[in-house]
Order: sequence, then C-alpha cells, then structure tokens
Amino acid sequence: MAWALAILYGLLAVIHPYTLSGDHRWSMALAAVISSALSAAIALVWRKNPRPNQAHLVSALLAGIALANTVLHFALFQQAVNTSNFVILIIGLGLVLLSRVSFYSIAALALIAWITIVAICNVAEPSEWGWFLFFATFVGCVLEEQRIHATRASGTRAEQLVNRNQAIQNIAKAPALSDTSVAHVLKLIAEAARINLAASIVTVWLPEDDKHELRLVASDREGILDTSATKHQTWSISEEFAQRLCESRTVASNQHAGMPSGRGGLDEESLDGPTLYVGIISSRNLAGVILIERETTDYDWILEDQMFAASIADLATLALQTRRRIALEGQARQAEHLESLGVLAGGVAHDFNNLLMIILGNIELMQGSQTASSETQARLESMMEAGTRARDLAQQMLAYAGRARRETRTIDLAALGAEIDRDWARDLLIGIKVTFDIDQSKVFAVEVDPTQIRQVILNLLTNARDAGASLITISVGSESALNVSERDSTLEKSRHHWLEVRDNGTGISANEIERIFEPYYTTRDTGSGLGLAASLGIMRAHRGALNAKSKLEQGSQFRMLLPCSSKLPETILTQAPGLLKNAPENTKVLLIEDEALIAEVTIAMLQQTGRQVQWMDSLAACERDLPSIDLYALEFALIDVTLGDGSGVDAATLLHKRRPDLPVILMSGYDARNVLEDHRLDESVEFLSKPFSHGALQASIDKATKGFLSDTLIDHAE
Repeated sequence: MAWALAILYGLLAVIHPYTLSGDHRWSMALAAVISSALSAAIALVWRKNPRPNQAHLVSALLAGIALANTVLHFALFQQAVNTSNFVILIIGLGLVLLSRVSFYSIAALALIAWITIVAICNVAEPSEWGWFLFFATFVGCVLEEQRIHATRASGTRAEQLVNRNQAIQNIAKAPALSDTSVAHVLKLIAEAARINLAASIVTVWLPEDDKHELRLVASDREGILDTSATKHQTWSISEEFAQRLCESRTVASNQHAGMPSGRGGLDEESLDGPTLYVGIISSRNLAGVILIERETTDYDWILEDQMFAASIADLATLALQTRRRIALEGQARQAEHLESLGVLAGGVAHDFNNLLMIILGNIELMQGSQTASSETQARLESMMEAGTRARDLAQQMLAYAGRARRETRTIDLAALGAEIDRDWARDLLIGIKVTFDIDQSKVFAVEVDPTQIRQVILNLLTNARDAGASLITISVGSESALNVSERDSTLEKSRHHWLEVRDNGTGISANEIERIFEPYYTTRDTGSGLGLAASLGIMRAHRGALNAKSKLEQGSQFRMLLPCSSKLPETILTQAPGLLKNAPENTKVLLIEDEALIAEVTIAMLQQTGRQVQWMDSLAACERDLPSIDLYALEFALIDVTLGDGSGVDAATLLHKRRPDLPVILMSGYDARNVLEDHRLDESVEFLSKPFSHGALQASIDKATKGFLSDTLIDHAE
C-alpha cells in the first residue's frame, strides 16, 4: 500500500500543475512530492525490516498522510464535491488493512476532518454533502470487511489450535518417546515447537552433574550439535531463575538474545532476546530448559504460545522420565541377573572347589611322596598347575558376581605397581619389556584388598601378553576430574588415584571394545572370557572403575580408578606358600566333614604331620558323640560350614558350650567369611577356603591356635 500511495502522489505531483488553477497548484504539487517521498521511505523501511505487529501503526501513518493532503486540498480549493472520490479512495486504501481498533480511530479522525472542513469552508448546502454520504457507505463496507476479517482470523486461530493439538498427539504417540536414548524425541519436540510457534531455532538444554549447569543436547537444526561452537556448550543459570521457571513454567523476553556463549550466564538479567524460556519440570525440580527463539521482534509471545510450549515441555519431561524408568528397569534386571549369577556362582564354586580339594589335595600328597619318579613329579606338577587355574577360574566367577569377600588395607598404589616386574608378575612377563612411569616420591594411598587388586593387574598383563605385546608401560597417577560412563557409576565423584597398563599389542576393534567386559566374551582363541568381567566386578566392589581404550594395531590402554584414602599406607607383605608343620606326638584334631573323599584327603594331610584325627560326617554325629570326646585334649577342630544336615556354625557352637577356648577352623568351598560375624562365635574361630594347600592350612592353624597356646603358656607359668 505504501508503494501504491507513493506512485499515486508522484502522479499527482505531475498532474496538479496542469489540472488545478491558481498559485496554490504549486503548493499542492509540493505536498504531493513530500507525500510520495514519505510513502516511498515507509515502503523501503518496511521491506528491509518488516514488523507485522506494527502494521496498524504504519497504516495509520499512511492514512494520516492521505488525510493531511485532503485537508490541505479543501483548505486551498474549497470545493467538496470535486474531491469526494479522492477522499473515499485514500481513506479506503488506508482502512482496508487496519485492525478494528485502528479502523474506528481513522474513521473518527476522518469524520472530525470533514466537520472541520465543512465549518471552515462554510459548506452549508446539503447538495454539497453528497461526498460524505458516499463516505458513510464506504465506512459500512469497510466495517463488513472487518467483520469478515475477524471471522477469518478466528477460523485461522482455531485451525492453529487444532494443528498444535495434533502435533502434541503425534509426539505422544511417537515410538521415540519410549526409546532408551532421549535425543530423538527431543529433536521431534524441537521441530514441532519451531513449526507451530514460527520460531527460527529451538534448542533443548539438560543439566550436567550440577543441576544449574545446562548442556545443549538437542536442536531442530541438523548438525548443530556437531559444530565446534556448540559441541561442548554449557549454560549456567541462577538459582533464582531456575525457581522462577519452576513456578511459572515459561519466561518470555522480547529482544533478540542469540545463541548463548559457552560461558554465558542464563539469569534474569540476561533476558534480552525474543526467546521463550520453557522449563522442563520433573518432581517439582528443573530438569531442563527449552529455548524457542525468533529472528524478528515483531511477534509477542501470547498466552496460547506459552501454553503450547508448556505442553511440549511436559512431553520432554515424560521422555526423560521414561528413559529414567527404562534405565532403572535395566539396572534392576542387571541386579537380578547378577544376583542369580551370584547364587549360581556360589553353588558351582562350592561344589567345584570341593572337587578341586580332593584333586589338589591328593596331588599335593603324592608330590610329598619320596617314591615318586621325576617323570611322575613332572606330571603331578602339570596337574597341580591345571588345578590351580581351575581354582582361580572359580574365584573369578565369584569376583564377577561380587561374592568374593574383601580384606581391605590401606596401601600405596605406586609401591604395588613397582612390585610387578620384580616380584609376583615376573614369570608372566618373560620376553616382554616393561617400563614404569611411577613417581616413587609420591604416595598414592588407596584402601583395597591387595590380593584382588593384584588379580586385576594380572588379568590386564595376561591380556597384554596374549595380544602379542613386546612393550608394556605401567603408570600411576592421580586426578580430581572424572569422566566415567554409566557402567562405572559406582565410582565416587571425588579425587581418585589410577594405575594404567598400556601395551603395544594388536589392539581391539571399536565393535569389540564395547563387549570386552561381558562375561564369557573373549577376543582371543583361548581364555575363559571371565578375566575382564571379574576385574570389573572387583573394581566395582572397591567403589572404583575400569576404563579401556584401544584401536586395532595401536595397542590397548586399561586404567584402574580407585578412590583416594586419607590413611597412611601399610607395608605390602606377600604370604609365602609354606608347608604343614609336624605336631607333637598324640596331638588330636576333630574333623567334621560330610564329604567322605574330602575328609579322606584332609585326614591324610593332618596324619602326615603326626596328628590323630577323629572324623564326624554330620551334625547329628557331632551331637551324638560329643559327650564321649575329651575336648580339652584337642588341638583344634576343623569344621565344614555346609553340612548335609545342618550348619558348621551350629557344630562350632556346641563345641564352645563344652569348651569355650577351643580353636575352631571353619572351611567352605565358597567364600563364606561372613559366617565369622555370627554372634555365637568368638575370635578363636578362623576361616579356610577350599581348596586349600598345606601352607594355607598351616596358616589357619597358626592363627586359630595362637591365643590358645598363649593361654596355655600362662597357665603353665602359674
């Protein structure tokens, strides 16, 4: 309309000097030139920066230009009849595009202008008022047009509401809403917001570990998350603004703010853009923010916009809660799986270790025989090695299921790493160059079970050796910033120490590295596939984590993460294998074991030392024969925890009722040290895991009889 008005007044500037008479024709020509220039300027500004929400003001300005020219025309040429068509044309052009409020304002202004002209120009004859009657007819037509326009606008608004409702239903029915990954449904939500709210860009921000630190996770634009400017973008919000979003759900600003900077603050004072901030609320807490931005500042955020934005934010909340529910269900299934595996591993390990006790015990007895030839000894050694590996496999099953009991001590991780080459892993690393990147001047104190941590390191070294590594680097360090996966969520968010094993072996492909911690999955032709699974179980039991990085033909890197300890480290001591010592003549021992073959092997071990063994095969036999036994003549009692008709703890309790200071050793095919926590037992009770060697049995005997021997010496001295 502005261009039309500019062209019209341009033509009038040329026509007026020829159609009008008198000196005032040049004044009207000049007014037409000015009006044409103003209309053209308005058109150019509007084209460069259109502002639809201010269209009524522009139309009013153009109508004012037309009315000003009309008034000037009447003032200079007092002939109302001659200008009636021009008045109708100009006011009509100005009013057709106006809102209802603006129309009434311009109509009133036109009426006032007409009354003023009639009064000034003394237009008294009704015959000269015909132009006003025609104007009144035109006003009626414009009013009808405005009614039609309002009806169409109402229909458009209803259609818009239907479209928005359909968009919400489509997202609610989308399969992506129940995906384990929330990124896809958040992208759908962003796209729906952009389309239905006439937005230029929509982004979704979710909190980091700190609930007031937001991270960009989804957008309606393709590739925006992959750009260097937004890949690691975070956004800090104030607690006051977060509370405001929780209360009002939406906060609108009317000026363009643009994308936030990586260190930009999102607080109430920074609301300087045409952005609608929509809170994603979960359990009355801020779970995220949706930013809906517009390039132009001409559209205000009306109530319907904010209600729609709040509705899609509710869908985002539902998606997040669904993902959390799926994650919790997965964790529950994993926990049930681990629990069932733990029960299975405990049962299998118990029976397996009982069988190994028979095998390894007899092998050890045969190795002690003086009549065995060198060839027989070699075969026995091979059998012993295989049995030991089988025993370690059972222990790895227990470690993976979290059923292995830990005896924690505070040690220096650097000292443990330094022992690898010169002590317990020397034979494993023959032919492999080992370098150490360990600062011996620093102390890396961790509270762990040294035996289990050694097992983890041995598993890592074994994998490096089997991968064909010719160089292994052991390094120890400390960090405060953590970046762990959900698999390692047990790792405390605090300062930690780490020990890393890095090799130059064949490496692991990207597809395989995602599965290397699964039980019974292996990338090698040989191996049980339980080494890394058991190692991960051990690290989790220590509130730590085990991370892996590897590429084909570029070696592998495994890092053990352990929480720091504030205690002073203890000296790491390794237990020598030892032998079963001979006992004084006529030393008596009580054995309660329901497995005859195990009892036979154990009796043979003890008889080799000169001890006399009385065997009972059940709890009932113990209750029956106990009155006939002189308990004070016994050196100790060796009792199986799991008897066919009861518990070894019950048997130990019966013995202690008759002799409270009797040393008792409880033994079991699985790690059942927790039985020592029974309130019926005292400190004179020790635990021995099956299968056990001569040295392990002697160590338990020494621990169990230490207090007894001390009391005996005191009594003898008195």
